Amino acid sequence: MGYFYINSPVYYILALIVMIWSFAVQSALKSKAKKGSQIRAQSGKTANSVVQEMLAAHDIYGITIEHKPGELTDCYSPKEGKIYLSDTTYNQTSITAIAVAAHECGHAVQDHVNMPIYRFRQLLAPAAGICSSAGVYIVIGGLLLSRFANGNSDLAFFICNLGIVVYLVTFLFYLVMLPVERDASRRAYKDMKEFGWVGEDQLKQTYKVLRAAGDTYAVALASSALTLLRLLLIRGNSRRRS
Repeated sequence: MGYFYINSPVYYILALIVMIWSFAVQSALKSKAKKGSQIRAQSGKTANSVVQEMLAAHDIYGITIEHKPGELTDCYSPKEGKIYLSDTTYNQTSITAIAVAAHECGHAVQDHVNMPIYRFRQLLAPAAGICSSAGVYIVIGGLLLSRFANGNSDLAFFICNLGIVVYLVTFLFYLVMLPVERDASRRAYKDMKEFGWVGEDQLKQTYKVLRAAGDTYAVALASSALTLLRLLLIRGNSRRRS
């Protein structure tokens, strides 16, 4: 009976839905980003100049722009005080490049205004990657103990709970990441519209690029929630076996 719960059809249906959704979101992002990369911003500004103007508009100084080879390597590094722009963004004039650069600059604004949820995400970030794998392995260890070490049911249950608590750090990271990313895109779109970095008739396409990028974080949250559900099912099976 416990085995049924771990391999519940409902779980696999949810997993299939998330997998299909992830594929659709990634395809949409690639399509919209590629289309936007072929459209030159009517302002003629480069992504670099947009970052400089956006920082100045929010009274942020001391942040430098650097080129980072590769695609989708754009990021804001608060520790280094740098905004890294990828090959497809650095000094490019497409609406996709401007949208991506403004989005990363949006994170610099969040940092500058001490946005609480942004600070919380930064606090969780160093541990999130480690806890993602560690939590899963700890729960599996608890399950193996419950199966092969008679008389240690309480210890096995404790280990499973410990693994779930560890993995919760990763889940919380993705939970706060989504609104942080959406907010950075909102700030980017607002400034693009206000300062005319893209034309009025280009705003709709620019918004689609930002929205599609944000959807990837929604998928990441759903995947994390699915993993958490799986761990809870494993723990429940361990308890029933004992």
